[in-house]
Amino acid sequence: MIEDEDEFTLEGYNDLNSDTDKDGEDDPDFDDGHRQGPKRKRAQPAFYNRTVIAAERGALRTQVKESEILILDEGDEFTSRSTSRVPGTFGRRSHGKGDTLAAYHKKVSAELDSDDELMLNMREKGFSDRQIADKLARDGRVRYDPKSIATRIGRVRQAQAAHVDWQLQEGYKEWEYQEDLNLLQAYDLADIEVNYEIERIRAWRFRKVSEYMRRLNKDTIISAKACRERYQALLDGTATIPSEEADDPAQRRVEMEAYREERAAIRDAERLANEEREKHKRRIREEARERNAQKAEETAARRQRKMDQKAQRATQRAAQAMLKQQRATENHNSKREINARLKEEKAAQLAAELKKKKESNPHKKLTVSSLANCKNVTPDTTDPRSYLSFNDLVALCADRGLSKDGRSKEEFVQRLRDADDEFSLNDLKKMCRTKGLNITGTKIHMKYMLAHAAAKRCASFALGLAEANGVNEQDVDGAGGGDGDGGDGDDEGGEDPGEEMIL
Repeated sequence: MIEDEDEFTLEGYNDLNSDTDKDGEDDPDFDDGHRQGPKRKRAQPAFYNRTVIAAERGALRTQVKESEILILDEGDEFTSRSTSRVPGTFGRRSHGKGDTLAAYHKKVSAELDSDDELMLNMREKGFSDRQIADKLARDGRVRYDPKSIATRIGRVRQAQAAHVDWQLQEGYKEWEYQEDLNLLQAYDLADIEVNYEIERIRAWRFRKVSEYMRRLNKDTIISAKACRERYQALLDGTATIPSEEADDPAQRRVEMEAYREERAAIRDAERLANEEREKHKRRIREEARERNAQKAEETAARRQRKMDQKAQRATQRAAQAMLKQQRATENHNSKREINARLKEEKAAQLAAELKKKKESNPHKKLTVSSLANCKNVTPDTTDPRSYLSFNDLVALCADRGLSKDGRSKEEFVQRLRDADDEFSLNDLKKMCRTKGLNITGTKIHMKYMLAHAAAKRCASFALGLAEANGVNEQDVDGAGGGDGDGGDGDDEGGEDPGEEMIL
Protein backbone atom coordinates (compact mmCIF):
# COMPACT_ATOMS: atom_id res chain seq x y z
CA MET A 1 0.00 0.00 0.00
CA ILE A 2 1.38 3.42 -0.96
CA GLU A 3 0.99 6.20 1.53
CA ASP A 4 1.55 9.90 0.62
CA GLU A 5 2.74 12.10 3.41
CA ASP A 6 2.11 15.42 1.59
CA GLU A 7 -1.69 15.42 1.23
CA PHE A 8 -3.47 18.19 -0.73
CA THR A 9 -5.42 20.74 1.32
CA LEU A 10 -7.46 23.69 0.06
CA GLU A 11 -6.10 27.07 1.07
CA GLY A 12 -8.73 29.16 -0.75
CA TYR A 13 -10.99 29.45 -3.81
CA ASN A 14 -8.00 29.90 -6.13
CA ASP A 15 -6.88 26.35 -5.37
CA LEU A 16 -10.01 25.01 -7.09
CA ASN A 17 -8.80 26.42 -10.45
CA SER A 18 -5.39 24.73 -10.25
CA ASP A 19 -4.95 22.66 -13.42
CA THR A 20 -1.36 21.68 -12.91
CA ASP A 21 -2.21 18.53 -10.90
CA LYS A 22 -4.01 16.30 -13.39
CA ASP A 23 -4.72 12.70 -12.50
CA GLY A 24 -4.87 11.50 -16.10
CA GLU A 25 -1.27 12.42 -17.04
CA ASP A 26 1.39 9.73 -17.19
CA ASP A 27 5.02 10.05 -16.21
CA PRO A 28 7.14 9.71 -19.37
CA ASP A 29 10.18 8.71 -17.32
CA PHE A 30 8.55 5.64 -15.80
CA ASP A 31 6.93 2.78 -17.68
CA ASP A 32 7.61 -0.75 -16.39
CA GLY A 33 4.60 -2.38 -18.03
CA HIS A 34 3.21 -3.52 -14.67
CA ARG A 35 1.49 -0.41 -13.36
CA GLN A 36 -0.70 -1.29 -10.37
CA GLY A 37 -2.45 0.73 -7.70
CA PRO A 38 -3.02 4.50 -7.70
CA LYS A 39 -0.76 6.76 -9.71
CA ARG A 40 2.22 8.12 -7.85
CA LYS A 41 2.49 11.78 -7.00
CA ARG A 42 4.91 13.83 -9.10
CA ALA A 43 7.28 16.46 -7.76
CA GLN A 44 6.23 20.02 -8.50
CA PRO A 45 8.56 22.86 -9.60
CA ALA A 46 9.51 25.72 -7.33
CA PHE A 47 7.20 28.14 -9.16
CA TYR A 48 4.16 25.95 -8.65
CA ASN A 49 1.03 28.14 -8.63
CA ARG A 50 -0.40 26.72 -5.45
CA THR A 51 2.87 27.24 -3.58
CA VAL A 52 3.08 30.86 -4.77
CA ILE A 53 -0.51 31.53 -3.65
CA ALA A 54 0.18 30.03 -0.25
CA ALA A 55 3.30 32.19 0.15
CA GLU A 56 1.42 35.37 -0.82
CA ARG A 57 -1.38 34.56 1.58
CA GLY A 58 1.16 33.97 4.37
CA ALA A 59 2.84 37.32 3.65
CA LEU A 60 -0.49 39.12 3.86
CA ARG A 61 -1.18 37.57 7.22
CA THR A 62 2.13 38.84 8.60
CA GLN A 63 1.47 42.51 7.64
CA VAL A 64 0.36 44.46 10.71
CA LYS A 65 0.06 48.09 11.70
CA GLU A 66 2.07 49.53 14.54
CA SER A 67 -1.04 51.18 16.02
CA GLU A 68 -2.72 47.79 16.31
CA ILE A 69 0.16 46.06 18.15
CA LEU A 70 -0.75 44.56 21.53
CA ILE A 71 2.08 43.38 23.79
CA LEU A 72 1.43 41.01 26.70
CA ASP A 73 4.07 40.88 29.45
CA GLU A 74 2.66 37.80 31.20
CA GLY A 75 5.18 35.47 29.54
CA ASP A 76 7.12 34.70 26.41
CA GLU A 77 6.42 30.98 26.29
CA PHE A 78 4.29 31.26 23.16
CA THR A 79 6.72 33.51 21.28
CA SER A 80 9.82 31.47 22.23
CA ARG A 81 8.34 28.03 21.48
CA SER A 82 10.20 26.24 18.67
CA THR A 83 8.29 25.01 15.64
CA SER A 84 7.80 21.32 14.89
CA ARG A 85 8.47 21.89 11.19
CA VAL A 86 11.91 21.52 9.69
CA PRO A 87 13.16 24.61 7.81
CA GLY A 88 13.61 24.01 4.08
CA THR A 89 11.24 21.00 3.90
CA PHE A 90 8.06 22.90 2.94
CA GLY A 91 6.24 22.23 6.18
CA ARG A 92 7.20 18.59 6.75
CA ARG A 93 7.50 17.45 10.32
CA SER A 94 10.82 16.49 11.86
CA HIS A 95 11.51 12.76 12.13
CA GLY A 96 13.30 11.54 15.20
CA LYS A 97 16.16 9.11 15.28
CA GLY A 98 14.96 5.59 14.48
CA ASP A 99 11.66 6.72 12.90
CA THR A 100 10.68 5.01 9.65
CA LEU A 101 9.69 6.79 6.48
CA ALA A 102 6.23 6.52 5.01
CA ALA A 103 5.82 4.17 2.07
CA TYR A 104 6.17 5.85 -1.32
CA HIS A 105 6.01 4.60 -4.87
CA LYS A 106 9.31 3.09 -5.91
CA LYS A 107 10.09 1.98 -9.41
CA VAL A 108 9.95 -1.78 -9.85
CA SER A 109 13.14 -2.90 -11.55
CA ALA A 110 15.14 -6.07 -12.10
CA GLU A 111 18.01 -4.38 -10.27
CA LEU A 112 17.06 -4.92 -6.63
CA ASP A 113 17.72 -2.37 -3.93
CA SER A 114 18.33 -3.34 -0.31
CA ASP A 115 14.61 -3.28 0.60
CA ASP A 116 13.50 -5.50 -2.29
CA GLU A 117 16.40 -7.88 -1.74
CA LEU A 118 15.48 -8.19 1.94
CA MET A 119 11.83 -8.87 1.07
CA LEU A 120 12.74 -11.59 -1.49
CA ASN A 121 15.20 -13.29 0.87
CA MET A 122 12.71 -13.35 3.74
CA ARG A 123 9.95 -14.68 1.45
CA GLU A 124 12.26 -17.49 0.22
CA LYS A 125 12.88 -18.42 3.87
CA GLY A 126 9.13 -18.66 4.54
CA PHE A 127 8.41 -15.44 6.45
CA SER A 128 4.90 -13.98 6.30
CA ASP A 129 3.92 -10.56 4.98
CA ARG A 130 3.41 -9.23 8.51
CA GLN A 131 6.89 -10.36 9.59
CA ILE A 132 8.50 -8.79 6.52
CA ALA A 133 6.72 -5.46 7.11
CA ASP A 134 7.72 -5.44 10.80
CA LYS A 135 11.36 -6.18 9.90
CA LEU A 136 11.45 -3.26 7.45
CA ALA A 137 9.94 -0.94 10.08
CA ARG A 138 12.39 -2.03 12.80
CA ASP A 139 15.37 -1.46 10.49
CA GLY A 140 14.21 2.08 9.71
CA ARG A 141 13.41 1.28 6.08
CA VAL A 142 10.36 2.16 4.01
CA ARG A 143 7.15 1.44 5.95
CA TYR A 144 4.98 -0.92 3.88
CA ASP A 145 1.53 -2.12 4.69
CA PRO A 146 1.52 -5.91 5.14
CA LYS A 147 -1.12 -6.22 2.40
CA SER A 148 1.22 -4.67 -0.17
CA ILE A 149 4.21 -6.96 0.50
CA ALA A 150 2.95 -9.84 -1.65
CA THR A 151 2.05 -7.45 -4.50
CA ARG A 152 5.47 -5.85 -4.39
CA ILE A 153 7.23 -9.23 -4.46
CA GLY A 154 5.10 -10.40 -7.39
CA ARG A 155 5.86 -7.26 -9.39
CA VAL A 156 9.58 -7.56 -8.68
CA ARG A 157 9.60 -11.17 -9.87
CA GLN A 158 7.69 -10.20 -13.03
CA ALA A 159 10.23 -7.46 -13.68
CA GLN A 160 13.08 -9.93 -13.20
CA ALA A 161 11.45 -12.41 -15.60
CA ALA A 162 10.89 -9.65 -18.21
CA HIS A 163 14.53 -8.61 -17.87
CA VAL A 164 15.71 -12.18 -18.45
CA ASP A 165 13.44 -12.42 -21.53
CA TRP A 166 15.03 -9.25 -22.87
CA GLN A 167 18.52 -10.65 -22.25
CA LEU A 168 17.67 -13.87 -24.11
CA GLN A 169 16.16 -11.93 -26.98
CA GLU A 170 19.08 -9.54 -27.33
CA GLY A 171 21.74 -12.23 -26.95
CA TYR A 172 23.10 -11.13 -23.57
CA LYS A 173 22.12 -14.51 -22.09
CA GLU A 174 21.85 -18.01 -23.51
CA TRP A 175 20.45 -21.31 -22.34
CA GLU A 176 22.88 -23.60 -20.55
CA TYR A 177 22.97 -27.39 -20.71
CA GLN A 178 21.88 -27.82 -17.10
CA GLU A 179 19.01 -25.40 -17.65
CA ASP A 180 17.86 -27.51 -20.61
CA LEU A 181 17.79 -30.61 -18.41
CA ASN A 182 15.89 -28.73 -15.73
CA LEU A 183 13.45 -27.52 -18.40
CA LEU A 184 12.62 -31.08 -19.50
CA GLN A 185 12.18 -32.24 -15.92
CA ALA A 186 10.02 -29.25 -15.05
CA TYR A 187 7.86 -29.91 -18.13
CA ASP A 188 7.24 -33.49 -17.00
CA LEU A 189 6.32 -32.40 -13.49
CA ALA A 190 4.01 -29.69 -14.79
CA ASP A 191 2.40 -32.17 -17.20
CA ILE A 192 1.67 -34.53 -14.28
CA GLU A 193 0.04 -31.75 -12.30
CA VAL A 194 -1.96 -30.57 -15.32
CA ASN A 195 -3.22 -34.11 -16.04
CA TYR A 196 -4.24 -34.46 -12.41
CA GLU A 197 -6.19 -31.23 -12.61
CA ILE A 198 -7.80 -32.38 -15.89
CA GLU A 199 -8.93 -35.66 -14.32
CA ARG A 200 -10.24 -33.84 -11.30
CA ILE A 201 -12.26 -31.54 -13.53
CA ARG A 202 -13.53 -34.49 -15.62
CA ALA A 203 -14.88 -36.06 -12.43
CA TRP A 204 -17.21 -33.06 -12.23
CA ARG A 205 -18.42 -33.47 -15.81
CA PHE A 206 -21.52 -35.60 -15.12
CA ARG A 207 -22.48 -33.34 -12.23
CA LYS A 208 -22.77 -30.61 -14.78
CA VAL A 209 -24.62 -33.05 -17.09
CA SER A 210 -27.17 -33.75 -14.32
CA GLU A 211 -27.54 -30.02 -13.73
CA TYR A 212 -28.12 -29.24 -17.41
CA MET A 213 -30.63 -32.13 -17.63
CA ARG A 214 -32.61 -30.37 -14.92
CA ARG A 215 -32.33 -27.07 -16.78
CA LEU A 216 -33.54 -28.63 -20.04
CA ASN A 217 -36.49 -30.26 -18.29
CA LYS A 218 -37.37 -29.18 -14.79
CA ASP A 219 -39.21 -32.45 -14.15
CA THR A 220 -36.10 -34.51 -14.93
CA ILE A 221 -34.21 -35.36 -11.75
CA ILE A 222 -31.41 -37.77 -12.62
CA SER A 223 -28.18 -38.16 -10.63
CA ALA A 224 -24.67 -37.88 -12.06
CA LYS A 225 -24.14 -41.61 -11.60
CA ALA A 226 -27.23 -42.51 -13.68
CA CYS A 227 -26.20 -40.04 -16.37
CA ARG A 228 -22.70 -41.51 -16.56
CA GLU A 229 -23.98 -45.13 -16.77
CA ARG A 230 -26.57 -44.31 -19.45
CA TYR A 231 -24.08 -42.31 -21.50
CA GLN A 232 -21.53 -45.13 -21.35
CA ALA A 233 -24.22 -47.67 -22.36
CA LEU A 234 -25.20 -45.50 -25.32
CA LEU A 235 -21.59 -45.35 -26.45
CA ASP A 236 -21.12 -49.12 -26.04
CA GLY A 237 -24.44 -49.96 -27.75
CA THR A 238 -25.80 -51.85 -24.72
CA ALA A 239 -28.49 -49.33 -23.77
CA THR A 240 -32.05 -50.65 -23.56
CA ILE A 241 -34.63 -49.23 -25.95
CA PRO A 242 -37.48 -47.26 -24.32
CA SER A 243 -40.77 -49.14 -24.23
CA GLU A 244 -42.58 -46.58 -26.40
CA GLU A 245 -39.88 -46.87 -29.06
CA ALA A 246 -39.74 -50.71 -29.11
CA ASP A 247 -41.22 -52.83 -31.95
CA ASP A 248 -43.56 -54.64 -29.52
CA PRO A 249 -44.40 -52.32 -26.64
CA ALA A 250 -46.56 -54.94 -24.89
CA GLN A 251 -43.81 -57.52 -24.90
CA ARG A 252 -41.44 -54.83 -23.69
CA ARG A 253 -43.75 -54.05 -20.77
CA VAL A 254 -43.95 -57.76 -19.87
CA GLU A 255 -40.18 -57.96 -19.86
CA MET A 256 -39.94 -54.87 -17.70
CA GLU A 257 -42.47 -56.34 -15.26
CA ALA A 258 -40.47 -59.57 -15.06
CA TYR A 259 -37.31 -57.54 -14.55
CA ARG A 260 -38.96 -55.63 -11.73
CA GLU A 261 -40.08 -58.87 -10.07
CA GLU A 262 -36.58 -60.30 -10.46
CA ARG A 263 -35.09 -57.16 -8.92
CA ALA A 264 -37.65 -57.31 -6.09
CA ALA A 265 -36.69 -60.94 -5.40
CA ILE A 266 -33.03 -59.97 -5.41
CA ARG A 267 -33.75 -57.10 -3.02
CA ASP A 268 -35.71 -59.42 -0.73
CA ALA A 269 -32.86 -61.90 -0.75
CA GLU A 270 -30.40 -59.13 -0.03
CA ARG A 271 -32.64 -57.81 2.75
CA LEU A 272 -32.89 -61.27 4.34
CA ALA A 273 -29.15 -61.73 4.02
CA ASN A 274 -28.60 -58.32 5.60
CA GLU A 275 -30.99 -59.18 8.42
CA GLU A 276 -29.20 -62.48 9.04
CA ARG A 277 -25.87 -60.69 8.97
CA GLU A 278 -27.07 -58.03 11.36
CA LYS A 279 -28.56 -60.71 13.63
CA HIS A 280 -25.25 -62.57 13.61
CA LYS A 281 -23.35 -59.37 14.39
CA ARG A 282 -25.83 -58.56 17.16
CA ARG A 283 -25.40 -62.04 18.67
CA ILE A 284 -21.63 -61.68 18.53
CA ARG A 285 -21.84 -58.28 20.25
CA GLU A 286 -24.13 -59.65 22.97
CA GLU A 287 -21.82 -62.59 23.60
CA ALA A 288 -18.85 -60.26 23.77
CA ARG A 289 -20.78 -57.99 26.15
CA GLU A 290 -21.62 -60.96 28.38
CA ARG A 291 -18.02 -62.13 28.39
CA ASN A 292 -16.83 -58.63 29.23
CA ALA A 293 -19.41 -58.35 32.03
CA GLN A 294 -18.35 -61.70 33.46
CA LYS A 295 -14.71 -60.73 33.22
CA ALA A 296 -15.39 -57.36 34.86
CA GLU A 297 -17.27 -59.09 37.70
CA GLU A 298 -14.40 -61.52 38.27
CA THR A 299 -11.92 -58.65 38.22
CA ALA A 300 -14.00 -56.66 40.72
CA ALA A 301 -14.30 -59.72 43.01
CA ARG A 302 -10.55 -60.30 42.84
CA ARG A 303 -9.88 -56.65 43.65
CA GLN A 304 -12.38 -56.84 46.53
CA ARG A 305 -10.60 -59.86 47.98
CA LYS A 306 -7.25 -58.10 47.71
CA MET A 307 -8.63 -54.99 49.41
CA ASP A 308 -10.18 -57.13 52.20
CA GLN A 309 -6.89 -58.89 52.76
CA LYS A 310 -5.05 -55.56 52.71
CA ALA A 311 -7.51 -54.05 55.19
CA GLN A 312 -7.18 -57.10 57.45
CA ARG A 313 -3.39 -56.85 57.39
CA ALA A 314 -3.62 -53.12 58.12
CA THR A 315 -5.91 -53.85 61.08
CA GLN A 316 -3.49 -56.43 62.41
CA ARG A 317 -0.57 -54.05 62.00
CA ALA A 318 -2.54 -51.31 63.78
CA ALA A 319 -3.30 -53.68 66.68
CA GLN A 320 0.33 -54.72 66.91
CA ALA A 321 1.43 -51.09 66.79
CA MET A 322 -1.03 -50.22 69.56
CA LEU A 323 0.29 -53.10 71.65
CA LYS A 324 3.87 -51.98 71.03
CA GLN A 325 2.92 -48.44 71.99
CA GLN A 326 1.40 -49.62 75.26
CA ARG A 327 4.48 -51.69 76.05
CA ALA A 328 6.77 -48.75 75.21
CA THR A 329 4.69 -46.47 77.45
CA GLU A 330 4.86 -48.94 80.34
CA ASN A 331 8.61 -49.38 79.83
CA HIS A 332 9.13 -45.62 79.75
CA ASN A 333 7.12 -45.14 82.93
CA SER A 334 9.03 -47.87 84.75
CA LYS A 335 12.39 -46.52 83.60
CA ARG A 336 11.37 -43.02 84.64
CA GLU A 337 10.37 -44.24 88.09
CA ILE A 338 13.66 -46.12 88.48
CA ASN A 339 15.64 -43.07 87.33
CA ALA A 340 13.72 -40.78 89.68
CA ARG A 341 14.30 -43.17 92.57
CA LEU A 342 18.03 -43.36 91.79
CA LYS A 343 18.22 -39.57 91.59
CA GLU A 344 16.47 -39.26 94.93
CA GLU A 345 18.81 -41.79 96.50
CA LYS A 346 21.85 -40.03 95.07
CA ALA A 347 20.58 -36.61 96.17
CA ALA A 348 19.95 -37.98 99.64
CA GLN A 349 23.42 -39.54 99.71
CA LEU A 350 25.03 -36.25 98.58
CA ALA A 351 23.03 -34.30 101.13
CA ALA A 352 24.13 -36.73 103.85
CA GLU A 353 27.77 -36.47 102.82
CA LEU A 354 27.56 -32.67 102.64
CA LYS A 355 25.91 -32.55 106.02
CA LYS A 356 28.54 -34.87 107.46
CA LYS A 357 31.29 -32.74 105.92
CA LYS A 358 29.81 -29.56 107.32
CA GLU A 359 29.47 -31.13 110.71
CA SER A 360 33.09 -32.33 110.64
CA ASN A 361 34.48 -28.81 109.59
CA PRO A 362 33.61 -26.10 112.18
CA HIS A 363 35.01 -23.31 110.05
CA LYS A 364 32.85 -21.43 107.53
CA LYS A 365 33.78 -22.13 103.88
CA LEU A 366 34.54 -19.23 101.58
CA THR A 367 33.28 -19.29 98.00
CA VAL A 368 36.01 -17.75 95.90
CA SER A 369 34.84 -18.90 92.50
CA SER A 370 31.31 -17.60 92.64
CA LEU A 371 30.37 -15.53 89.57
CA ALA A 372 28.38 -13.11 91.76
CA ASN A 373 31.56 -12.26 93.74
CA CYS A 374 33.49 -11.60 90.53
CA LYS A 375 31.01 -9.24 88.91
CA ASN A 376 32.71 -6.24 90.54
CA VAL A 377 36.16 -7.19 89.18
CA THR A 378 37.53 -4.69 86.63
CA PRO A 379 40.93 -4.23 84.96
CA ASP A 380 41.70 -1.65 87.71
CA THR A 381 41.02 -4.12 90.57
CA THR A 382 44.08 -4.85 92.75
CA ASP A 383 45.87 -8.06 91.75
CA PRO A 384 45.73 -10.57 94.65
CA ARG A 385 49.41 -11.45 94.05
CA SER A 386 50.42 -7.92 95.06
CA TYR A 387 49.82 -8.95 98.70
CA LEU A 388 52.52 -11.65 98.45
CA SER A 389 56.05 -11.24 99.71
CA PHE A 390 59.03 -10.66 97.45
CA ASN A 391 60.25 -14.24 97.81
CA ASP A 392 56.83 -15.72 96.99
CA LEU A 393 56.60 -13.56 93.85
CA VAL A 394 60.05 -14.76 92.75
CA ALA A 395 58.91 -18.36 93.37
CA LEU A 396 55.74 -17.86 91.27
CA CYS A 397 57.81 -16.42 88.40
CA ALA A 398 60.23 -19.35 88.63
CA ASP A 399 57.32 -21.88 88.56
CA ARG A 400 55.98 -20.32 85.33
CA GLY A 401 59.40 -20.09 83.68
CA LEU A 402 59.64 -16.31 83.91
CA SER A 403 62.67 -14.20 84.72
CA LYS A 404 63.63 -13.95 88.42
CA ASP A 405 65.52 -10.69 88.01
CA GLY A 406 63.88 -7.68 89.59
CA ARG A 407 64.11 -5.19 92.40
CA SER A 408 60.47 -4.49 93.33
CA LYS A 409 57.26 -6.40 93.89
CA GLU A 410 55.43 -4.28 91.32
CA GLU A 411 57.85 -5.43 88.61
CA PHE A 412 57.22 -9.12 89.38
CA VAL A 413 53.41 -8.59 89.57
CA GLN A 414 53.44 -6.82 86.18
CA ARG A 415 55.53 -9.64 84.73
CA LEU A 416 52.95 -12.21 85.94
CA ARG A 417 50.06 -10.15 84.55
CA ASP A 418 51.76 -9.86 81.15
CA ALA A 419 52.16 -13.62 81.14
CA ASP A 420 48.43 -14.03 81.96
CA ASP A 421 47.48 -11.81 79.01
CA GLU A 422 49.07 -14.27 76.60
CA PHE A 423 46.51 -16.98 77.46
CA SER A 424 43.48 -17.30 75.16
CA LEU A 425 39.91 -17.70 76.36
CA ASN A 426 39.99 -21.47 75.81
CA ASP A 427 43.25 -21.75 77.73
CA LEU A 428 41.79 -19.80 80.64
CA LYS A 429 38.66 -22.02 80.63
CA LYS A 430 40.78 -25.18 80.71
CA MET A 431 42.89 -23.85 83.60
CA CYS A 432 39.77 -22.76 85.54
CA ARG A 433 38.08 -26.10 84.90
CA THR A 434 41.18 -27.93 86.14
CA LYS A 435 41.23 -25.93 89.38
CA GLY A 436 37.45 -26.21 89.90
CA LEU A 437 36.75 -22.54 89.22
CA ASN A 438 33.83 -20.91 87.42
CA ILE A 439 34.21 -20.68 83.61
CA THR A 440 31.13 -18.59 82.80
CA GLY A 441 32.82 -15.24 83.31
CA THR A 442 34.96 -13.08 81.06
CA LYS A 443 38.73 -13.31 80.59
CA ILE A 444 39.22 -10.63 83.27
CA HIS A 445 37.17 -12.67 85.77
CA MET A 446 38.95 -15.93 85.00
CA LYS A 447 42.43 -14.33 85.17
CA TYR A 448 41.48 -12.78 88.52
CA MET A 449 40.23 -16.12 89.89
CA LEU A 450 43.40 -17.91 88.74
CA ALA A 451 45.58 -15.17 90.30
CA HIS A 452 43.62 -15.37 93.54
CA ALA A 453 43.91 -19.18 93.65
CA ALA A 454 47.70 -18.97 93.04
CA ALA A 455 48.12 -16.29 95.74
CA LYS A 456 46.17 -18.29 98.33
CA ARG A 457 48.64 -21.16 98.07
CA CYS A 458 51.38 -18.87 99.36
CA ALA A 459 51.90 -18.33 103.13
CA SER A 460 52.43 -14.59 102.84
CA PHE A 461 49.01 -13.93 101.23
CA ALA A 462 47.03 -13.86 104.50
CA LEU A 463 49.55 -11.58 106.21
CA GLY A 464 49.77 -9.19 103.25
CA LEU A 465 45.96 -9.05 102.96
CA ALA A 466 45.66 -8.34 106.68
CA GLU A 467 48.22 -5.56 106.51
CA ALA A 468 46.35 -4.00 103.57
CA ASN A 469 43.07 -4.10 105.56
CA GLY A 470 44.61 -2.90 108.87
CA VAL A 471 44.07 -6.19 110.83
CA ASN A 472 46.58 -7.18 113.51
CA GLU A 473 48.69 -10.28 113.26
CA GLN A 474 46.80 -12.20 115.98
CA ASP A 475 43.53 -11.92 114.11
CA VAL A 476 45.24 -13.11 110.96
CA ASP A 477 46.67 -16.16 112.72
CA GLY A 478 43.20 -16.97 114.07
CA ALA A 479 41.57 -16.65 110.65
CA GLY A 480 44.27 -18.47 108.69
CA GLY A 481 43.18 -21.98 109.60
CA GLY A 482 42.40 -24.42 106.88
CA ASP A 483 45.12 -23.05 104.59
CA GLY A 484 43.37 -19.74 104.24
CA ASP A 485 40.06 -21.23 103.13
CA GLY A 486 37.95 -20.44 106.17
CA GLY A 487 37.44 -17.97 109.04
CA ASP A 488 35.60 -17.70 112.30
CA GLY A 489 33.08 -15.19 110.89
CA ASP A 490 33.58 -12.59 113.69
CA ASP A 491 33.76 -9.66 111.24
CA GLU A 492 30.74 -7.69 110.20
CA GLY A 493 28.83 -9.35 107.42
CA GLY A 494 30.02 -12.86 108.33
CA GLU A 495 33.00 -12.80 105.91
CA ASP A 496 36.67 -11.98 106.02
CA PRO A 497 37.05 -8.28 105.20
CA GLY A 498 40.05 -9.05 103.03
CA GLU A 499 38.12 -11.66 101.05
CA GLU A 500 35.20 -9.29 100.60
CA MET A 501 37.53 -6.60 99.25
CA ILE A 502 39.23 -8.97 96.79
CA LEU A 503 36.12 -10.70 95.46
